[in-house]
Amino acid sequence: MAAALELSRLMGLRSQEVVQSAQSLRTWKQSLERGEPRLTVVFGTKGGRPRETVILDAVAIRKALDNALVVAEDRHGRLIDKPDLKSAMKYWHSQASRLGLTGTYSPHSLRYAWAQDAIRHYLAQGFSEKEALAMTAMDLGHGDGRGRYVAQVYGRKDTD
Repeated sequence: MAAALELSRLMGLRSQEVVQSAQSLRTWKQSLERGEPRLTVVFGTKGGRPRETVILDAVAIRKALDNALVVAEDRHGRLIDKPDLKSAMKYWHSQASRLGLTGTYSPHSLRYAWAQDAIRHYLAQGFSEKEALAMTAMDLGHGDGRGRYVAQVYGRKDTD
């Protein structure tokens, strides 16, 4: 569970994306080793549409991937060792609740925190606020037309 939570926070993954992420761990590690600036999220995405997400901290992601690969190796190639997606998702949500990750601190709050980091990253690179929001919207898999939505939902100050 810890490895999955860490990946979720470092990459802005949705719950289903992180539950299914074991299928991409090696690919992501290879992308990092090639020095690519983005990672492609394929499994568990909304609508089954692959998306690319910016790498905000390559060192932390590499460490998290190494850890997740060890965990997955011990759990039949999965981060959450359940026989099917439905039971894995149920386990993910029940364990998150058991750990106190509910409401403002739900697993989705890790995605909010990542989005705020991404917005700051783009602003620091000289992008305008509108551009930073559009880029973050695309990283989150919302599309560039959702910048206003990202500002309203992910850019809230109370989630810092």
